[in-house]
Amino acid sequence: MKTIINLFAFVLSTCAALAIDVRFGVDNLIESDFALLKGKRVVLVSHAAAQTFRGTSTAEEFASTPHLTLLRILTPEHGFYGIIEAGKNVEDDSLFERPVRSLYGSTRRPDSTMLADADVVVVDLQDIGVRSYTFMSTMIEVLDACAQFNKPCMVLDRPNPLGGVIVSGGLIDDSLRSFIGRLPIPYVHGCTLGELATMANEEHWLTQNPMRKKQRCMLTVVKCKRWLRSETWEKLDRPWYPTSPNIPSVESIRGYSVAGVLGELGLLSIGMGTNMPFQIIGAPGLSFSPSIINGLKDRGLNLVKARFKPRGGKFSGEICDGYILFPSKNWRPMESLSLLMWEVRRQFPQAFPDTLIKTSNGKTLAKAIGRSDVIVALCQGAQLSRIDILFTRGYEEFLLTRRKYLLYDK
Repeated sequence: MKTIINLFAFVLSTCAALAIDVRFGVDNLIESDFALLKGKRVVLVSHAAAQTFRGTSTAEEFASTPHLTLLRILTPEHGFYGIIEAGKNVEDDSLFERPVRSLYGSTRRPDSTMLADADVVVVDLQDIGVRSYTFMSTMIEVLDACAQFNKPCMVLDRPNPLGGVIVSGGLIDDSLRSFIGRLPIPYVHGCTLGELATMANEEHWLTQNPMRKKQRCMLTVVKCKRWLRSETWEKLDRPWYPTSPNIPSVESIRGYSVAGVLGELGLLSIGMGTNMPFQIIGAPGLSFSPSIINGLKDRGLNLVKARFKPRGGKFSGEICDGYILFPSKNWRPMESLSLLMWEVRRQFPQAFPDTLIKTSNGKTLAKAIGRSDVIVALCQGAQLSRIDILFTRGYEEFLLTRRKYLLYDK
């Protein structure tokens, strides 16, 4: 019996050791007693979702340590605590007895008043691994501002919660670059922010201004320790801090990678006002044929029939027929979205007039997808095979570029 107990204790201690094995960039910085920032005046771009291993925010750690001087905090969309609705302006504030300046209000890019007195700008944001989520765009604007004002920038890296293996979708058209599509990368890119920062810096993607096109930022990336690309958030044994009101869980991120674009159509409920945002889609009377459900399953997306009543968003207060989205291990987000868009167009042809791409809704949809030719093809009733090709154009090109900047092993 004693041997069994000792073996059980060993297994528990081994599991505990594995659970705490991965360290994020900020954890490594703290463990070094802030060696890279000793005596520096720091501007921090961060939010409450950027948590340390001991469950405090990076901002709190920076404000309390004697090793550096935290001048101010700059916050992205959704505000420091991630409670402001998508698209709503974030106001300036104060926190930890420091001024908090918004990068999602009247300005989305640091100006000279935000950076002039800093020795270094530090970025620590928990991203979700999807191109249209604006934290990546905020980081790129910060890097570009640092290049312009000759300020060093440090990115404290964090794992991509979707892992670093799945890459899905094609490259965005240059003409459609926007704050929900700042870089020429696939919709689901499989990179960490540290990898994207390095890639954008070296590939001269920070700005489209031809006068400053070749400028680079003085960039340092503090890597994660012992994170593998194959590890999704669930394997890290860390709680997920909601990055925005409708991303309360990693499951909602996976749903967002498909349903986020569908929401731009304005035809379906995508779970807003339910306890499953982005994880459930529906409309009164919506029904998919067995062939569509099987086709989605082949693309790694399982659907379970459901009926729900959203308390907000599209069809608020109405009973909707729909489906809960369950991505599987062989999940291919944009291929799943391609089939869903094609089927939605078949069921709602009146919502796809030839003039759709010229409307504000059509333009926003094109920016979210990253390609206007997809919208045109849908309006013209193109074959699914054609839609699939357009959804993934440039994918192979990106994989070749990406390979040069990967910081972590599989």
